[in-house]
Amino acid sequence: MINFLNSPLFAGLSTIITGAGAYGVYWLQQKNKKIQAARVLLTEIRIAEDRIEQIRDKISSNSTLDLPSVFPTKSWKTYSHLFISDFDQDELDVVNSFYDYGELVEEFAKRNNDFFWLNVEERGKVTIQKLGEFIAQAFDKSDSDGEIKNKREFLSNGFDNYNLPYIPQKTSAGVQSYLSKIQRITTTSCGTKLKKLAKLS
Repeated sequence: MINFLNSPLFAGLSTIITGAGAYGVYWLQQKNKKIQAARVLLTEIRIAEDRIEQIRDKISSNSTLDLPSVFPTKSWKTYSHLFISDFDQDELDVVNSFYDYGELVEEFAKRNNDFFWLNVEERGKVTIQKLGEFIAQAFDKSDSDGEIKNKREFLSNGFDNYNLPYIPQKTSAGVQSYLSKIQRITTTSCGTKLKKLAKLS
């Protein structure tokens, strides 16, 4: 027995068993990593699809104020290598396009939101400037004809009706253009495979 424990055969068998055990642990870790990655991607894609719908609704109703960001995170670049063998080329193209066009929509939405706040700030400056002018006029003359009062009422009420926020047409058109190219992932074969990989179906 002692001779067997000291033999090259035993050394070889123990190396094979240790190697197989290490490979088994590695394989389980990789499998768990893929399951977790699939769950992260599925959650991220569902959130992005909801936000894309919100943007689509706002654009179609000309209510382009405060458009949401599309992606909470961008995990596809981090995890895509884990799914190369699970998706065919067409499915990979669908997911890549979803993320690429989603990022472009997000960029245009951010520009849109920035324009809105710049516009609000500029409008505030103009309002304060005009109020200053009306106050100066009030000190210089009486308001017997009601001119100053009318201007003050216009600033209080009418200004909002005539000074709508400026949204550049190019930004709005860019959002619409890329929205039309985005395909829902969760209803495709990619979504079905992700759900299976995430152990959710």
